[in-house]
Amino acid sequence: MTQISKHTDDSILWDNFRNGNEAAYTELATRYYRTLLHYGLRFTPNVQIAEDALQDLLIHLWLNRQNLNDTPSVKFYLLKSFRHRIIKTLKPFSGELELTGQFEDISSEFSSEEVFIQNENELNLKNQVKEMMTQLPSRQREVVYLRFFQGLKSEEIGMLLSIKPQSVSNILQRALTTLRNIWPISPSFSFIFYSFFEIIL
Repeated sequence: MTQISKHTDDSILWDNFRNGNEAAYTELATRYYRTLLHYGLRFTPNVQIAEDALQDLLIHLWLNRQNLNDTPSVKFYLLKSFRHRIIKTLKPFSGELELTGQFEDISSEFSSEEVFIQNENELNLKNQVKEMMTQLPSRQREVVYLRFFQGLKSEEIGMLLSIKPQSVSNILQRALTTLRNIWPISPSFSFIFYSFFEIIL
């Protein structure tokens, strides 16, 4: 029997979960709960709705575990499944969905990504990035969020949003141009900006 821990690879967890291993299911849920909830809050400011949709997804996955396919990226699979579920949940309340632009909790994701230089300017930098992100159109915010804060590839984002990978790249480039134009003229911040955003160039 596979020993399950917080260090167990996603693919191993997924295989064991599909075979009915409750420990693997619990580890997956724990590992991705906050990530999925943060993503859900991009669509609605109502935490209860986002949490309910996430709980429904987790229950659905467990009940249908034997029918789930293998996946090269568990994170992508869960993000895609949750996006579909929360959009379905919100449709009765709104004819047209709009990303909320809420980034109150995003600073915790910045710290885990280790993409910023650890210095006295970091907190100020995070606050400025959060503010700038709210100035992007909703589709650009979602693409930037998925690329930088969830680490999805352009191909995965394209599949998630039902658009071509080239369209993803174009959206990212437009977002970066906007962010560059509104970025403060501080040499230190400019250096960090290019160090961070050159990841996709």
